[in-house]
Amino acid sequence: MRLRVLRSEPAGGSAGSTPGPERPTRPWQRWLRVPRRRDLRAALRRNAGLKLVSLLLAFFLWFSINVSERDAEGTLEIPVHQVRPPAGYIVTNAPTKPIAVGVRGPRTILDGVDERRVRFALDLASAAPGEVRIELNADMIRPPLPRRLKVVRIEPGRVKVRLERLVRRTLPVRPELAGLPPLGYTPEAGVTPGEVEVSGPASKVEELKEIKTEPLELRSAPEAFSRTVLLSWAGDFVSFAPDHVTVSVTFQPTLMSRKFDHVEVAVRNAGGGLRAKLVPPRLDLTVQGPQRVLSNYALEAGSVYVDAAGLEPGTYRVTPKIELPQSIEVTRREPEVQTLELTAKGGR
Repeated sequence: MRLRVLRSEPAGGSAGSTPGPERPTRPWQRWLRVPRRRDLRAALRRNAGLKLVSLLLAFFLWFSINVSERDAEGTLEIPVHQVRPPAGYIVTNAPTKPIAVGVRGPRTILDGVDERRVRFALDLASAAPGEVRIELNADMIRPPLPRRLKVVRIEPGRVKVRLERLVRRTLPVRPELAGLPPLGYTPEAGVTPGEVEVSGPASKVEELKEIKTEPLELRSAPEAFSRTVLLSWAGDFVSFAPDHVTVSVTFQPTLMSRKFDHVEVAVRNAGGGLRAKLVPPRLDLTVQGPQRVLSNYALEAGSVYVDAAGLEPGTYRVTPKIELPQSIEVTRREPEVQTLELTAKGGR
């Protein structure tokens, strides 16, 4: 079934009247026409989500232009870096604290500066030896700051560095031992290589006589060992080539001396019919040997004696014999020679 087409009739005319020509609405009239409340309500309901997104985008655009891009001031902590010191010289007292640099510019650009990458580059190629004073400026910052950032202050505005002559010397290496050696032993250390090349400021290197190693801890057992150790710090800006050596440690018995006073001298193998007399009958004895043996050693009775075997009655100049362990030796005796008198028993 087909529906009839409904057509609207003009409000002021009858069914048989002929509509007259309508006057066109000019563009400026459409813009100046006061919208009715019903039209406003309909316009707001139409595409509400798109209108909300547009409103948010407009707000963020306003914020980025009026707030984010507004000039702000901040402080950058920029360290100092030396570039190209003169040949044969070294910088000894470079500034260690960063320089406070005040900058002004858009906040987004200011927040994007990475302080870890920028440096004050000091070109010392033409500087004279000694203390050098350098005025800092924005042109020394490397890499350069963005163009829209302006440096407003630098604190401090001047730095001091010192140039010293670079010296190289060959010095002997002395091993440094730490801890106690095994009881009764003395450590002996050797170094390979025995000399190293030392380079650094003349004021420090020329005062050095030798280079020490880092302390090497001794072992409790008297067994030889080798170890690679670093060389000890010898001053700022002083370097070594090579910076490590091999230390070999061996242990030798510690020797000590000991004195035995008034030791009785015995007479052995005197004939049965003879009477023996020593003048003087005692002596003072000094011996030397390993500490671990001699520290608790005691002379046994009869270990110092005179052998009278085969001697006839009479007077003899004799040197006593001493029985000691092989590791102990006599270094001194007083007296060196004694008098032995042999007489027949019953005789005068």
